[in-house]
Amino acid sequence: MNAGDFRSTFEAWLDESLSSPIPPEVVSYLFNLSEPWSIDLVGCGSYDADDPDWGCDEVFSPAPHVLDLPESVVGGDWETVLENCKRMIADYLGRESAGSAVLKAATAVAVGFVDGDAELVWPR
Repeated sequence: MNAGDFRSTFEAWLDESLSSPIPPEVVSYLFNLSEPWSIDLVGCGSYDADDPDWGCDEVFSPAPHVLDLPESVVGGDWETVLENCKRMIADYLGRESAGSAVLKAATAVAVGFVDGDAELVWPR
């Protein structure tokens, strides 16, 4: 799969995920990355830049939950995967859509590996 095709797949997955009814207690979103490369989205009931465990306060998990990330698009090492996912999420936030409006209404949007630190993507 090429990058352009996957970008369409990624944006469609996010559009669908963010069209689900979202509980009012969601104040932040976390994109969790896993190996082998996959991504999921959770809504959290809190956000605290000083607490690395804020993403554990999960109150929303849309379906379809997990999207596989093709290595040919995102890379083969965790640093590259993280950077490419940050870029895809930032690009999604930069386009006008109902889904990007949902994310931008949150206190924070971050991405990171499940066992690692989350990096803030929104606000920048």
